[in-house]
Amino acid sequence: MGYYIVAFFYRIAYYIVRFLFLFYYRISFEGRENVPKNTAVIFASNHRSFLDPVLVAMAAPHPFNYIAKEELFRNPVFGGFIRFMGAFPTANHKDPSYDMLSEATRRLEKRRYLTIFPEGTRHTDGKVGRGKSGVCVLAARSGKPVVPIGLVFDSNNLHFRSRICVRVGKPLYAADYGLDENSNPHEMRAMKKDIMDAIRTMVEEDPPFPILHDTPRKRTSIEIEQERRQQARNQNAQQAKASTDAGQTEE
Repeated sequence: MGYYIVAFFYRIAYYIVRFLFLFYYRISFEGRENVPKNTAVIFASNHRSFLDPVLVAMAAPHPFNYIAKEELFRNPVFGGFIRFMGAFPTANHKDPSYDMLSEATRRLEKRRYLTIFPEGTRHTDGKVGRGKSGVCVLAARSGKPVVPIGLVFDSNNLHFRSRICVRVGKPLYAADYGLDENSNPHEMRAMKKDIMDAIRTMVEEDPPFPILHDTPRKRTSIEIEQERRQQARNQNAQQAKASTDAGQTEE
């Protein structure tokens, strides 16, 4: 199906979803003037919820492409819909030669926007995790700018009329870091750090509204495992301290 037909239906879906989101949530935007014109753009965002692809797309009304888990494409109806709306999978077990980064680069070369979440997983507590270098690889291969996005929620549990702010940072270019398609991940560390620092600043500093730091009702399996490990470390530390105190008492 031609790009202009897809763009036509995308624009219709965009305004319908935008209306529903603006009705249900109180959404504001900052820095939309930072999005470069007349070029494809890589939007690198923190990952808070399943709503994030839509929230990022609302910052720039242009057909978006985004990466989704392969499992989401197994349902032929839903998979066909999200594929039509610009999604493509992280892997394809039916095609061993499929490469996600090559597919993303191809779409960027066709001047299509791309959303990527460098953290690789959701963080429901409002903090920004460590980023991965895939976004820098895409920027180096395609020569397209990376625009950091900070999604700020007024609560870790969204509800009717929750406040959400989509913050758009200034673009970063791989060429400014001396990167090209032959650069290795070590050489990309400086750009990755600047991208994640920009996202972290927008999310964790100078919030646009008061934030309720409540406990997320739905946490990811990674967050649950991290909490379990932290509790185990705390318990071991307490046991070690108790043993030390007992030894000093005996002396």
